Amino acid sequence: MEAIILTAGKGTRLHPLTKTTPKPLIPIAGRPLLFHILDSLEENIDRVLIVISHESKQIEEAINDKRYTFDIKWVIQQEQLGTGHAIQICKKQIDSRNTHFFMMYGDIFTTPQVIKDILKLGQLNNHTKGVFAAKDVNNPEKYGCLKIENDFLVEILEKNSTPPSNFINAGIMVLPLSIFDSLSSTPKSNRGEIEITDSINMLIQEGTQFSVYYIKEHWIDIGYPWNLLEANEIGIQQTEFTTIPSPPPAVTIEGSIKVADNVVLRPGTFIQGPVIIDENVVVGPNCFIRPGTYLGKDVRIGNGVEIKNSVILDSTILGHLSYVGDSIIGRNCNFGAGTKVANLKLEKNEIKMTIKGELLSTGLKKLGVFMGDNVNTGINVSLMPGILIGENSRIGAHTLVNQDVPPNTLYYYDPKKGLIQKPLR
Repeated sequence: MEAIILTAGKGTRLHPLTKTTPKPLIPIAGRPLLFHILDSLEENIDRVLIVISHESKQIEEAINDKRYTFDIKWVIQQEQLGTGHAIQICKKQIDSRNTHFFMMYGDIFTTPQVIKDILKLGQLNNHTKGVFAAKDVNNPEKYGCLKIENDFLVEILEKNSTPPSNFINAGIMVLPLSIFDSLSSTPKSNRGEIEITDSINMLIQEGTQFSVYYIKEHWIDIGYPWNLLEANEIGIQQTEFTTIPSPPPAVTIEGSIKVADNVVLRPGTFIQGPVIIDENVVVGPNCFIRPGTYLGKDVRIGNGVEIKNSVILDSTILGHLSYVGDSIIGRNCNFGAGTKVANLKLEKNEIKMTIKGELLSTGLKKLGVFMGDNVNTGINVSLMPGILIGENSRIGAHTLVNQDVPPNTLYYYDPKKGLIQKPLR
């Protein structure tokens, strides 16, 4: 069987994290999201077609550095004309001798076993059937919700205000080759796109059956920054950990940790797993690294720093006496001493974030900040919950940041003039 993975989206709802890193390469538990998907296809797939567009060269270079048992073919989607269009342009590449192919959205994070089970079910079905993965959620009206009868898909209804069930389109499926005939006659949606869900509905009306696979394990649609934190926490819990037979002197380790080469743990460091520490990292002295944390390559954690359930990306330096909780910090950032991230409101209510101009509920009471690459903070900076800080910005000393900071911005508090926010030249 062959596979198609859709990764052409720009991931604008994940800004500033995707401003410099394409969405498929955003790390989860230290490894790009796309790698998690491709690893699950090993030994079950002969060839993978990866549909790309945004930052395609960066994605190709990352994948080409890793060897897989299957062949990889790149398919360029020049215009973003929908999921159906992305599959349609793969038609010439799919081997017509096959009866089915596997398809998955590239922004889904789930267990390898889920993917393997769906592949197995697709191979057991005859050529007239497909497989459609479903996930039970509390807010099906926000997704493509599913009408199901006797474990077969009856209809997909996009963002229906009165959903027929709590099951939604999980973005993983095995499709018969007849889908290409449906795609050729599928009209554009109200968004001006060709939707694969419309084509599947057409196939069902013509008599094609789709067995429903119910995902009972974790499934995360990486649509918003806080979804990355959830996926990272789960990914770390699923990691195969190594045991450090004898921790360095005066270093305390509880639980499971994974430590790469050339890591320095200085005296007084307390690590409470599960935690992943990548290569060339220096931690301490006197630091507290708490569960769910990933420290990227060449990260430096200074004296007296505490980090909890956070992702610190490559080459970032967190100055001494800082705190980071429930946050993602970009590459090559530098925290001045005493920079603190607040991850809980005083009134302890749900944290909201502004994404693409819309104020959204995160469903979380604990959430920190999401910071782009190359951000510097001065000493004693305070960052409030649910804040986005754009890439290449500078935050002045003793500044309270309680609103989003645009990229390439100088942001500081002047005792005489108040808050100053201006573009960096």
